[in-house]
Amino acid sequence: MRRLLQRLLPLALAALAVGAFASACGGDDDDGSPSPTPSNAATATAMATPTASPAKRIEERLRGVPGIVDATNLSWPREVEGLNGRRAIKAKPMKIHTMSAGIDEITLSLVPLDRIVGVGSATKNPDTSSFAPLVKSLPTVAREPEAVVASGAELVIATPTQKADVVAAIEGAGIPVIQLNLDPTPAGRLNAILLLGYIYGEEERAIALADEVSARYEKVVAVTGKKADAEKPVVAHLTKYTSLYMAGSGTTGEGIVTAAGAKNAGTVSGVKGNQQIGLEAVVAANPDIIIIPMPNEAGEKFKAELLAEPTLAGVPAVRNGKVYVVPPSLYTTNSFANVRAVEHLAHILWPNEFPVADPPQFSLAGQGR
Repeated sequence: MRRLLQRLLPLALAALAVGAFASACGGDDDDGSPSPTPSNAATATAMATPTASPAKRIEERLRGVPGIVDATNLSWPREVEGLNGRRAIKAKPMKIHTMSAGIDEITLSLVPLDRIVGVGSATKNPDTSSFAPLVKSLPTVAREPEAVVASGAELVIATPTQKADVVAAIEGAGIPVIQLNLDPTPAGRLNAILLLGYIYGEEERAIALADEVSARYEKVVAVTGKKADAEKPVVAHLTKYTSLYMAGSGTTGEGIVTAAGAKNAGTVSGVKGNQQIGLEAVVAANPDIIIIPMPNEAGEKFKAELLAEPTLAGVPAVRNGKVYVVPPSLYTTNSFANVRAVEHLAHILWPNEFPVADPPQFSLAGQGR
């Protein structure tokens, strides 16, 4: 039964979390547009039979993962297909650098710290990454090609939106770059873990992490997916820096709100993406709850503005004081850490069923972490 659930899980996740985990404002990542139909070895989570050899079980779990050219090849060299074409990885990479806080978070969960040559400033910032305490001792590497080359990396992982001239400059220095085609659905997040595990030669660790992420997500949606539509609150995901923004369809915010058992105010109002709005849009959305994924000081200031705004006095969230500043390190990163945001919001919405206010970090690889 458990194996059947594992095999069906990612398809259920994609259905329950409409538009889940798309790119968000506030970080240094951008996953680009969601793939219309996520595929696959995440959707074959437990295809392997118990009697199969370890290599055979790994092969069956990796088969169909977008980007893996030959899942039967567990030796070196091996090939993967990125947005920038097919790339060969000659040997297990021991000096890794990624150009994204979200990919850093996956990488830090798959390999020991000593295999990472440095991280971007966003990964070191506790406002944008929950992994910041872990990487304090690592060098900060700027996004310019010269800095990446100087880091000593022997393999670089880039985002879909990385500029072609930056990728070309790094590869011109003899460092292979794999530009990932990230799929921001729940199944896509699992596939990213498995693909990076294959790239790094950490297949078993990647499978274990994917199972862990699946289990925690499944535990939440098993409860929230049964909520009647009438009992689901309307939640507005708002941020304000130079302008006011609401998360609509196709955003990380929508996916988190939906999976946690609520209706996303932006989606209900016809907002697409992270869209700039005016206060009248908040009034029209009439949310029961407002969440503010911003650094604490700025978030609390924005919260005070909302609560004091006469125009919003009749909005249920404002009238009832249900405005929450939430950690952007969970809510805006483009990695499986968004599952912790789902757990966090589920606690706010349904505290009796989800009593844990501060969801624990996922397990980490190597060095006893």
